[in-house]
Amino acid sequence: MEDLSTKTCLIYDYGLCTELALKLAEKFGKVYYFCHWQDAFPKSNKALIGSGLESEKVYRIHNFWDYVDEVDLIFFPDTYCQDIVEFLRDNDYRVFGAGMAEQLENNRWYGRTIQKEIGLPYQNTVKVEGLKELREALVGEVNKFIKLNNFRGDIESFAHKDYESSKVYLDYLANVLGPRQNLIEFIIEDKIEGIEPGYDGFVVDGKYPNYGMYGYEMKGTGYIGKICQYEEIPEPVKLVNDKLSFIFEQLSTRSFFSTEIRVDEKGTGYLIDYTLRSPMPVPTAIHLEIWENLAEFIWEASEGNLIDLIPKAKYGAGVSLDSEWAQNNWLEVSFPEEIRPYVKFRRFMKHKNKYYAVPGFTSICSVIGLGNTPEEAIEQVKERVELVQGFELDKETGGLDNVIKEIEEGKNYGLEF
Repeated sequence: MEDLSTKTCLIYDYGLCTELALKLAEKFGKVYYFCHWQDAFPKSNKALIGSGLESEKVYRIHNFWDYVDEVDLIFFPDTYCQDIVEFLRDNDYRVFGAGMAEQLENNRWYGRTIQKEIGLPYQNTVKVEGLKELREALVGEVNKFIKLNNFRGDIESFAHKDYESSKVYLDYLANVLGPRQNLIEFIIEDKIEGIEPGYDGFVVDGKYPNYGMYGYEMKGTGYIGKICQYEEIPEPVKLVNDKLSFIFEQLSTRSFFSTEIRVDEKGTGYLIDYTLRSPMPVPTAIHLEIWENLAEFIWEASEGNLIDLIPKAKYGAGVSLDSEWAQNNWLEVSFPEEIRPYVKFRRFMKHKNKYYAVPGFTSICSVIGLGNTPEEAIEQVKERVELVQGFELDKETGGLDNVIKEIEEGKNYGLEF
């Protein structure tokens, strides 16, 4: 095994994965962290994300290309950088990142097309161009999900119960999208009744590690994941991975990989969403602490070598803490230093040994726990959340109880946990 203390890593990010830099710096000799800050009228806030971490061997840089020839590994934990990943690989740089495979996530129509071609169960999906066509298509329709290609920042996916209920939001979209409203592609999908587990792990040239994590997430309120041997992952979840293996092999995908799967009462799993990036927020926070050898795994995977992962615990749980104050204001976050490994920030900087959430994002940090039972991991989360302090910080943990209910419901579908 390589001595990573002699190696240097460069991370290309958009501001959400600074904690990955800190984790790699525990093993690497040095980690350079780049986060986009450029604009016609740049502001200093984004240029400060990831700063103040030099004592932990993480160095904030402002020009990515100045460092590509100075490092041993270039790591892309997020998407929207396919062209750079492929360029670097074509020129023999050592890279860990999704590359072309990110289109499975960002181009939803392409993702559904691949899903059908490789023989996975396929929910009824329709593509329309523009808000006018979307309105026309939704009249008389009930129980649909509406999704947008590529531009995740414009709108989140939303549930359509019926046209009267959705009309007010469609009117809102007309105002938000302006002249783009009839140029943007929308995807309309049938709602699949059932439960929603998912895989959270890695893929290396179409192969999956010896261990993986699968779990349940209540959006914005909690996540619980189970670590198990890959072959023990429930069949509706594992089938998606296995069918996609050929695609990932063809694309030489070396990346984080997660799925959201809706399992119906017949036990059929429908792939709802792909994720070809660091799965935010809680699953990544758990990944950072539940594996003994994450840095070594990423180093080897970047060259197509699949080594065994070594888990520390059987279960991970966590919640995301938010503060509306942080959307427009600096937010200091404090906690006892002994729980620092279990508090994982999003957009942050460190100054004079204090942690600050950088304005512009309400999601502040994840608080996690690891244990040999879900209950043990949850208890740790609840104890640690109480120790984290910040102005108007929402410290709700009740969502984890709802995840436990989903886990129990999953057992009725044959998904043991």
